[in-house]
Amino acid sequence: MKWRLKILALCIAASLAAHLMAQDTGGGAAGGGGAGGASGGGGDATGGGGDAGGTAMPDNSGLPTGTTNPDNGGGSGGMGAPDNGNTNGNPNGTNGNPNGTGNSNDNGLNGGTGNEGSNGNTTPGTNGNGTEGNGTQGNGTQPATGGGGEILSPGTGTQGGGEGTNPILPPLPSLFPPGTAVPLPGATPAPSPIAPVNQGTAGAAALQQAPVTFTLPGGYGGNAATSLTLGQGRLAKPVVTLSTSVSQGYDTNVFSADSHIVAVPTPTPSPTPEPPLEHKLVGYNITPPYPPVPVYFTFRAPVQARPTPTPAKTLGVIGSPVTSVTIGAQVQHGSPRTVITLDLSLSAQDYYNEPGGGEDFSGSFDMSFVHRITPRATFSMEAFAVYQKTPDFALINAPTSAGTGGNYLNGDFKANLTYTWSERISTVTSYELALNLLQSNGNSDLYSSTYGTQFRYTVSPRNTLTAELRAGEGIYPTNSSADTSALYYLLGLDTTFSSKLSNTVSFGIEDQMSTSSGSQTLPYIESATTLGLPRGGALSWTNRYGAEEPPGVGFQVKSYRTGLTLSQPLSTKLVGSVSIAYNNVVTTDTAQSSGSYTQNQLQGSLSLAYTLSPRLSMSLSYTYIDLLTTQINSSYIRQQIYLGGSYQMQ
Repeated sequence: MKWRLKILALCIAASLAAHLMAQDTGGGAAGGGGAGGASGGGGDATGGGGDAGGTAMPDNSGLPTGTTNPDNGGGSGGMGAPDNGNTNGNPNGTNGNPNGTGNSNDNGLNGGTGNEGSNGNTTPGTNGNGTEGNGTQGNGTQPATGGGGEILSPGTGTQGGGEGTNPILPPLPSLFPPGTAVPLPGATPAPSPIAPVNQGTAGAAALQQAPVTFTLPGGYGGNAATSLTLGQGRLAKPVVTLSTSVSQGYDTNVFSADSHIVAVPTPTPSPTPEPPLEHKLVGYNITPPYPPVPVYFTFRAPVQARPTPTPAKTLGVIGSPVTSVTIGAQVQHGSPRTVITLDLSLSAQDYYNEPGGGEDFSGSFDMSFVHRITPRATFSMEAFAVYQKTPDFALINAPTSAGTGGNYLNGDFKANLTYTWSERISTVTSYELALNLLQSNGNSDLYSSTYGTQFRYTVSPRNTLTAELRAGEGIYPTNSSADTSALYYLLGLDTTFSSKLSNTVSFGIEDQMSTSSGSQTLPYIESATTLGLPRGGALSWTNRYGAEEPPGVGFQVKSYRTGLTLSQPLSTKLVGSVSIAYNNVVTTDTAQSSGSYTQNQLQGSLSLAYTLSPRLSMSLSYTYIDLLTTQINSSYIRQQIYLGGSYQMQ
């Protein structure tokens, strides 16, 4: 019985010693990976790899942070995946191997050479007290090369066993932490900086991903492209915001009546010419044997005075105080694949001195949408519409004089499909529908559609060449004789001069055809320049020259349009903005030259907005409108000034 107890005691002691030895000889800390590389190989049951360039991370064998297994030498900082053999370090518990090289089973490449480690305490069952090797940081290759480039955790030896096992690899960590936007093709984030490698930490450091930016192609006619960045500007606001505003102002010329100091005067009618002599047969004189002789009565027709040519009767220049009330809503939402913004406003104006009641209503709608369909394909859409009476020279085909004709609806919708074929080649296929509907003159209602495909070739990071073909048609639903069609053949260049300055330009030939006015071939050019300013300010300048839709049957129109917009924060609470639009529009009557005319349109506005609190703000705005034309009594000057306050609800 006693010998059985002795044998049992010896077995228990042997088992305990083996267990303690297994703890002492379990996997060591993984060697520090090089910049951009993976971790070193994990240790086996006879000794793990040493720390190769910094403080080792703790593993499952129970070694405290900042220490190494006593059997470790100055191990390699290589990228190899762990194996069953002696990966790095001398397993004998003597001086560490200064070469730091892995054996043939190591799948990765070796890092830098580690310094020799101190003698480890080889007492079984206790934690070793050897000092860690101060090796230089291993220069591991990028994960894409040299097999085993994944970011791995150190291996763990089996406790109580005499032989180590392969470690169980954890799931690969994402390069983009939860909540971080993943960059997609077509977005334009800044290069992502790589954080410095933490000393003693296995694997590469986390990447700091830059915000994702979506770019919407500009509209036809030279409108500048717009950009939306996740978490910045518009997309930093709440998903839905509501606002209301009240303003009081004065309008100097409610009906845009003729009031220009250099307007073309009404022509004086020429003197009425004297009517010609007329002869009327009244009989015959008969004298035989001669033949009858006719007898005529000579006279002049009564004089009829010609009517004096006068323009349509107007109510004249009427100035009036104006009260305006507006409610508005904004919607904005962004994700790594989809961005949408929407603006909606409804207004009511009361003109105190307007005859017949001065209540007017207006509204506007603006939407932008971008969706990343696949890594190569992106769909984007922009829509705009405004319903109002006041002329706006920044709108193509809109009325230039309000008069008493009522309101008009002017809108534009454009959809784009962008596809990236290769690193340098992409295409943009677009469709645009523009409309202008008049309350007073249905014969001038217009729908204009344009189809286009643009081929883009990136010559360098700053320059992209473009070639584009467009086909358009103008449709007058109640006056089909004025319908037109057009073809555009364009070449262009998009240039990024710096992170703040960019320019796009397209030029070529426009061929417009009409059944009533024939065809005209004109040079066509459109351009847009954008400049970022300090404090988040922005400057945009657009230009366009080409044909436009005619106002009716038998007319041809060509124009040059330019617009400048500037927005600049002047302080933390004060923001100023300026916009200027100038158009030179030449309308030719192909039936008679007397019906031709030229318009010079100038419009400028200045506004200041001051933030009193996060929800309350005040604004002051001034608008100047000047139309000078060769049409009789159609030139005018109109000025508006408003002071108001706005309250934002969330």
